[in-house]
Amino acid sequence: MLTFSKILGYVELKVGSLDVEVPIRTRGEPAPDGTPLAMFEMKGNAYAIMVTEESRSQTMSAAVEHAAEDALRELSRKLLN
Repeated sequence: MLTFSKILGYVELKVGSLDVEVPIRTRGEPAPDGTPLAMFEMKGNAYAIMVTEESRSQTMSAAVEHAAEDALRELSRKLLN
């Protein structure tokens, strides 16, 4: 699902001295109840911020920003250690 769902855009993160583009993708299936609007997911070398819907609302923007912070933490652990 991380590589086959629709790409909505990218978030560029500075991880140490690396510039990493993290794709923002829609979920290919309905999200289970209680799923955050946006969530960073990583499986092996594939990673993305998965969103429950295509929206440019302030709520969705805030959710993507929070997911980007999670992405920065996880990618820092993976790439800098």
